[in-house]
Amino acid sequence: MNENQFKSIVKVRLKELGLTVKDIPRKNSKTPDFDVEGKNNRYTIELKIKGDDPQEMRQDSETLSRGEIVGKAIPIGPRNRLYAIVEEGVEQMTEHDPENKTFHVLWIHSSGRDANLLNMRFHATLFGTQDLFSIQQEGLITCYYFNESAFYSCRNSLDGAILTYNNKAQLCVNALSGRLKEFQKSDLYKSLAQGLCDPDILQTSEGVMIADCDMDRKDSNKIIQYLREKYKLDHLQTIDMKQYSGTIAVPKEDN
Repeated sequence: MNENQFKSIVKVRLKELGLTVKDIPRKNSKTPDFDVEGKNNRYTIELKIKGDDPQEMRQDSETLSRGEIVGKAIPIGPRNRLYAIVEEGVEQMTEHDPENKTFHVLWIHSSGRDANLLNMRFHATLFGTQDLFSIQQEGLITCYYFNESAFYSCRNSLDGAILTYNNKAQLCVNALSGRLKEFQKSDLYKSLAQGLCDPDILQTSEGVMIADCDMDRKDSNKIIQYLREKYKLDHLQTIDMKQYSGTIAVPKEDN
């Protein structure tokens, strides 16, 4: 799917949600895509689409052609390259609406051979999520804003992001935005309530934490100490998750 096809699909989907969609006249490469209006709110929306890395695909193909196994151990966490995509979109919306008169929302579509993994990495990049473990609780704990994240860095200029892959969609809400309460009452939020990731709501559930502190995210020990005090835990530690995979080329059988 190319960018024009993606743009047409998004426009149809937004209209199905009862929103009015207008293309923003393109002035330069930093012009966002849509001005969107609901019954009570307005939005500036920028679209981004990310697929497979062509260089990585070529390297994998060469490895497979030699009869070797392509093995991968991919961290499921924030990625600098994905952060740059988010940052570029935020800059485009900010340049178009510098006074934040509208809600700023990115729509990011993941495609390619493992769109699900790419989508998870975008999610982690937005929220700076980190898996934690405590002997005082059962199971893994998901902590939002633990690592450096796009939502934390852009908390004054990014209200949310819609993540899509295959036929799935989720509205990710920036719980650190100064306009959180207003955004939670907006038309878009209500329309996508069935596919929602809002840490402000999730933090009332077991297994979810929010590092809503103004600290250097590179100092994980300080973040851990803050969370221990906030959630009254004696023990808390990080657990880094990876997705492991192996691929081989199956020889064609002669007829």
